Amino acid sequence: MIHRRTLIALAASATLLAAAPTHAQSDWKPVRPVKLLVGFAPGGSADTLARLIAEPLSQKLGQPVVVDNVPGAGGNIMAGRLATSAADGYTLGIGAAGSMAITFELNPKATPYKPESFTPVTMLATQPNVVIVNMSVPANNIGELKDYIARTPSASYGIAGIGISNHLIAEAMLARMGVKMAAVPYKGAAPVITDLLGGHIAMTMDNITTAAQLAKEGKVKALGVTTAKRAPQLPDVPTLQEQGLAGFDMPTWQGLFLPAGTPAPVVAAYYAAMQDILKSASTREKMAHLGSQPVVGMKPEQFTAYLEADRKQWAATIKAARIEPQ
Repeated sequence: MIHRRTLIALAASATLLAAAPTHAQSDWKPVRPVKLLVGFAPGGSADTLARLIAEPLSQKLGQPVVVDNVPGAGGNIMAGRLATSAADGYTLGIGAAGSMAITFELNPKATPYKPESFTPVTMLATQPNVVIVNMSVPANNIGELKDYIARTPSASYGIAGIGISNHLIAEAMLARMGVKMAAVPYKGAAPVITDLLGGHIAMTMDNITTAAQLAKEGKVKALGVTTAKRAPQLPDVPTLQEQGLAGFDMPTWQGLFLPAGTPAPVVAAYYAAMQDILKSASTREKMAHLGSQPVVGMKPEQFTAYLEADRKQWAATIKAARIEPQ
């Protein structure tokens, strides 16, 4: 796995800049409702995040911000629609690693849009992922998990689809551990958890909200967190860095995007509005319930640089793990 020093530095610089003046304030204001595209079905974490920011964004803009769910292909259908929308500020979308970074490296020929199809506005939030195993696996930390995998060739882990971020994060972890483990793809996250609890698979990499709940109920063992800092929801679970995987920092993230060619005053208006929202105590509290950490102050050019570095590290992981698109 490529160390994410470049990405970490960018995020750190964004945090330092949060207290500094943002981009010049824009006089642009919408004169009709704005559409906020989200690439997943209603009720999921991405949809919840979209609705969380839509209400205060409506207040900032003085026009309704209407969430439009465009589910399918891990967010790629939504991204395709955003890429072909008018660059007039009336359509924006929430994108994540799968649709805005991984797809270009995993399956570029089948992706009907390019990185340059979008104008990145700002990163919104990150979430840690957690390594969880079923209760019968004789491991209570990453070192013991490594030993178990090494002596158990039949052990496998579940993923909610080939090439999704959690699949690649797991492969990056296994590569750093120096062991191999078969990945079993499922049609969604729910059946992965069902088979994990049933003992049919040994491990999965899951989001903090689900993992923390299962661990607290004593249904799984949480062995490690994929971010540089521990997760508040699981304060006793050490990071992978603490357990010997130096520099391992692979969060899940979401960001705000506009179509390519959107005028600079429109981008500046959305950036400024989102910074006020992300800094608010109300937003931070609501995001905490989702297991999300708001990212304040990542300017469009910093977000663009982050995305470029992100694509490179996903490309390296895909190549090392020899993952083929399905």
